[in-house]
Amino acid sequence: MHINYKLNTNELDADFLESVKIMFKDKDITISIDDMENDEDFALAKSMEEGLLSESVSREELDKVLYAD
Repeated sequence: MHINYKLNTNELDADFLESVKIMFKDKDITISIDDMENDEDFALAKSMEEGLLSESVSREELDKVLYAD
């Protein structure tokens, strides 16, 4: 299962954490946090990701491109 949340840090509380724990009970999960200060950058990265995925690029290769230093 894959879920994206878009929220402000002020909305992070114990209830949010508990809902994640209930939703993914007894499973290993990955939590990724992105600063959404520039939504244009996010939209561009999302478009790039979708374009690369449509080319059957592996997730590892995609991560190398998107998160290269």
